[in-house]
Amino acid sequence: MQSPRKLYLTIHNTLFFALWISVLYATISNFSNGKAAVFDATEQHTRCIQTATLVEIIHSAIGLVKSPVSTTFIQVTTRVIQVWMIWYSFPSNTASSYAYETLVFAWSCADAIRYAYLAFNVHGRCPGWLSWLRYTIFYPLYPIAWWVLKPLFWFLLSLYVPGAWNMYTYMIKQRRKILGGKRKET
Repeated sequence: MQSPRKLYLTIHNTLFFALWISVLYATISNFSNGKAAVFDATEQHTRCIQTATLVEIIHSAIGLVKSPVSTTFIQVTTRVIQVWMIWYSFPSNTASSYAYETLVFAWSCADAIRYAYLAFNVHGRCPGWLSWLRYTIFYPLYPIAWWVLKPLFWFLLSLYVPGAWNMYTYMIKQRRKILGGKRKET
């Protein structure tokens, strides 16, 4: 029988995997229809998902997961600030921006992979290819996110940049820790 912690984390991570896959699908499905179509199809859903991720700060703070509170806080709050203070407050500017669709694509790719990894990892049964993808995909996706944020979201960037290098180097260390050591057979 599973512990309540494992059951909760399995449900939580599987749910967020499904939510981010739905955002990724809506983003890709609407690329050909233009920026406004991507915005209309994804913004409210993405904003709700990002707001719901505030619970991950609590998970970290109470020790439910091993993630550092500071790293979790930076990533979650900068995204929540962005979806409410920029996307929600300035919808026409956001909808007309290439930055929006690029960022939503990067977030949904990274987070779908991350939550799939976490759902498997709760049980110690993550396939090697998914571990590799989880700890490698950030190399292109983080810089893409930084690049698209720069020209349009100076306020957010001023909040994000101080923590961005910390998060990026944290992921490099985690990659070395997970992929650099002796490989587990899965």
